[in-house]
Amino acid sequence: MREDCRCGEMAVMFLAGLTIGTMTGLLLAPHSGAYTRRQLQNLAEEVQEQASALASDAKEAVENAVEKGKRIVS
Repeated sequence: MREDCRCGEMAVMFLAGLTIGTMTGLLLAPHSGAYTRRQLQNLAEEVQEQASALASDAKEAVENAVEKGKRIVS
């Protein structure tokens, strides 16, 4: 069970690093402000979708663990 938690932590850290790296690259890119803001908005929407999917997966994993625990106890 502990291995699953570490995998989730690693996934969150990876996504955070990816997001920070991408945002830094966009901010330092030689594009107009409007283009950069549009890119940041698109990135924020993608990150929101990924975070929602990750939260859904985590919720499902917790529900499965609870059900498994209930079966073991009863």
